[in-house]
Amino acid sequence: MSQSFVVRLVVLCALCSFAFAATACGGSDPVPQQNNAQQTSAPKDRSIVMYQFKFNPNTLTIPAGTKVTFQNKDPERHNVNIAALNVDHNVDPNQSWSHTFSTKGEFAVSNRFSQAMSLTLIVE
Repeated sequence: MSQSFVVRLVVLCALCSFAFAATACGGSDPVPQQNNAQQTSAPKDRSIVMYQFKFNPNTLTIPAGTKVTFQNKDPERHNVNIAALNVDHNVDPNQSWSHTFSTKGEFAVSNRFSQAMSLTLIVE
């Protein structure tokens, strides 16, 4: 082999090694920037079933802004009464009614037609 061929081979290997090292040590994926504003998603809608003269569930904790649907699965008319919030709504058989709760607190929910029906609603 000629001396110039060996020199060219050594230079070529050095260049390839440099290119490999530069690629391996090069830039990385960009670091995502943190958004200091708190990201919040809309509250998930919830349901309460009125069946066999009971609210199901009988205790519900939700974030403020949640829409709650009261579904009457009984053949009798029911009522959603939340005195602290001035809510008083009749729900006919096989019908539903929804309300979005924005006031935080713990609320007693009752049915004026059946005093045995009660629910504790906690809005955080």
